Amino acid sequence: MYPSFIALLRIKLDFSHKLRKIYFSALGLQIKKRCFIGKIRCDWPSKVILGEGCEIHNHVVFWFRNPFDPENYIKIGNRTYIGRNCEFNCNCKIIIGSDTLIASHTIFVDSNHQIKRGININTQPVSISNIIVEDDVWIGTGCVILMGVTIETGAIIAAGAVVNKSVPSNEIWGGVPARKIGERKV
Repeated sequence: MYPSFIALLRIKLDFSHKLRKIYFSALGLQIKKRCFIGKIRCDWPSKVILGEGCEIHNHVVFWFRNPFDPENYIKIGNRTYIGRNCEFNCNCKIIIGSDTLIASHTIFVDSNHQIKRGININTQPVSISNIIVEDDVWIGTGCVILMGVTIETGAIIAAGAVVNKSVPSNEIWGGVPARKIGERKV
């Protein structure tokens, strides 16, 4: 069954994403041409850089622990797709390359509490390390990408994976914790 003419017209006439682009641009979010921005949450828009042709869907959260640190930002490359309900928890840098697909419910966390004995967990220092996702990467639904990880060009992360180690180019990783399960064919 195809959508009705009225439903298609409503989608074509939906200006709310254009208003969101104007609103977030006024607050400092750097947006290049042809970006689509759904209903996102971003308390510090000046810390986010979106490349040309990005698609950011509803309920994506961009969160910053240290918004006044100039080295703390999120950069998303050209033509990158981010599905619904993704979360970017940024304490230093999260860099996403171009032509990358990030499915819904994926979480990026570039920090971790230390866990030494004899000290309460909530008072322990936090370790931080950048997350880098290079170009042409596909991250499946419900993944968790942890601090210090680099996902190299052409890699694929299977749905539900917890990535705590860097992933080489053109490899397919999955599981908890994620490990190599295959390679992309030529």
